[in-house]
Amino acid sequence: MLVRLMAGLAAALLFVGGAAAKPLVVILAEPRGTVAADLMNPYAILAESGAVEVKVVSPTRAPVRLTPGHAWVAPQMTLAELAKGPRPDVIVLPAMAPEAEDDPGRAAWLRAQVKAGARVLVICNGARAFAKTGLLDGRTAAVHWFSHKRMVKAHPKATWVRDRRWVTDGPITTTTGISAAEPATLHLLEVLAGPEVMRATARKLKLPPPDPRHVGGDYRLTLKGMAVTVANRAAFWSREDVALPVADGFDERALGAALDGWSRTYRASAWVEGAPVTRSRHGLLVYRSRDLPRFERRAALPTPEVTAATFAQIRRAYGERTARFVALQFEHPYGAVGRW
Repeated sequence: MLVRLMAGLAAALLFVGGAAAKPLVVILAEPRGTVAADLMNPYAILAESGAVEVKVVSPTRAPVRLTPGHAWVAPQMTLAELAKGPRPDVIVLPAMAPEAEDDPGRAAWLRAQVKAGARVLVICNGARAFAKTGLLDGRTAAVHWFSHKRMVKAHPKATWVRDRRWVTDGPITTTTGISAAEPATLHLLEVLAGPEVMRATARKLKLPPPDPRHVGGDYRLTLKGMAVTVANRAAFWSREDVALPVADGFDERALGAALDGWSRTYRASAWVEGAPVTRSRHGLLVYRSRDLPRFERRAALPTPEVTAATFAQIRRAYGERTARFVALQFEHPYGAVGRW
C-alpha cells in the first residue's frame, strides 16, 4: 500500500512538474498602439501549439489599441503581476505606435530580462524600440524594409541585413516585415518544443514550413507605390469605413490580417463590429469601439490562408495595385516590386 501511494505521489509530481515546465512566452503590448498582426500572429501560433504558455502582457490592465485599425485587446497580465511568478522564457516585442517607441522603463525591463536569460523575438518595426535598449549593438539584425536605412544610420553598431526573413544572434531574433512574424514564430516554436510540434501546428494553421530566405531588394517604394499612395489619399470622397464582424471563437490571425490590411490601403479604416467584447479562439478579449461609424463596406474575416485571402478581398474592392501596395507594406511576396 505504501509503495503504491509513493508511486502515485511521484507520478502526480511528475505531471505537475511537466505542466510547470511549459515555456512561458509573453507578448509585450504597448497600450498606446500595438500593430495588430504583429501581436495576433505569434499569439495564435503559440497558443494553437499547446506546447507553450503564452500571455499578452502590458504595463497596465488598460485595453491595448490594435493599430492601424479600430479594436482593442485586453492584456492578460500586467508587468507587476508577471514579476510575482516565473520569469518569462521568451519575450515577443511587436511593432508599436511611433510615439511610444522611446520608453526608458521598457528598455530597462528588457535589458534585465535578457540578462536573466530570456530570449527575445522582435517583430518587424519592433526593432525601432528594441534597438534603444542597446542590446542590438554588435549584433546582426533585421527590420521592415521601410525602416532599414533609418536604422543603419541611427544604430550603426548593429549590422542590418535584408536577405533573411528573420535573423537570430545570441538570444535575440529580429524579423523583416509583418508577414515574417509567422515563419519566425514557427521557428521559435521549433526551438521551444521541437520540430514535430512545429510541423503539426503549421499543418493545423495551413502555414508553410518556416523558410528564412528573403530577397530584401524586392521591397522598396517605387513610382507605382507612390502613385497608389497619392491617388488613394487624394480620393478622400471615396474613403470607407470597413466593418469586420466578429463573434466568440474568432481566429486571431484572421482579425490581425484584416485590421492591418484594410487599414493600410489608404482608402479605408477597419473596425471590429459585433458585441462590445468578444473572446477569440484562444481566449483573448477584444473590444470594439463604443461609437461605430456608418459602414460603407463589410468584410468577412479571411480564411483559410488569412494573409493571401485579405489581399484578395482588397483586390476585389480596390484593384490589384492597391492590394499589392498593402502586400508591399506586409513585406509579402505578393507585393514584391517585380510583380507589379
